[in-house]
Amino acid sequence: MVETAAAERFRRLYEEHHRAVLAYFLRRTDRDSAYEATEDVFVVAWRKLDAVPDGEMALAWLYTTARNVLANQRRKAARFDRLKHRLIRQLPEPPPEPEPQLIQTEEHRTALACLAGLSPADQEVLRLAVWEELPHARIGELLGCSAQAVDVRVHRALKRLAKAFDRSVHRPVGRQSLLPGETP
Repeated sequence: MVETAAAERFRRLYEEHHRAVLAYFLRRTDRDSAYEATEDVFVVAWRKLDAVPDGEMALAWLYTTARNVLANQRRKAARFDRLKHRLIRQLPEPPPEPEPQLIQTEEHRTALACLAGLSPADQEVLRLAVWEELPHARIGELLGCSAQAVDVRVHRALKRLAKAFDRSVHRPVGRQSLLPGETP
């Protein structure tokens, strides 16, 4: 019998004040959020039905609950926005487009092929200086020479590498085909 009386009281509360609560939200937020928030207000009213006053004070209680629901929605949206911005800042950079990546890969292959064409001594000094990023004094200790000698070796090896790279980049791609009757 108590559940029936509570259900009847809630039904009357809903019928009398649903439009007013919905209008409250429609003036403050978008349509979908207004309907969702109105539902939230009446869920709270059902849970706390004993706390809802009778008569005209019921609408004031519902408005107070509506204000709290709206504040909660706004806090939730603000937290979501902060999280979204934090996640966006942590996203890795997108990979380069395929074409630049392909060109870069081809250049790397060419550079490695040119490096392989150098003498073992040039290869070693360049690997230590460029890839391992060792100071020239440390390379000198490893190779048994002075830092100034390493400076000269690195400089000369880089010049030979650049020359080999230029030759490989500027060489003709293939033999030109001859038309019948033409001589080379």
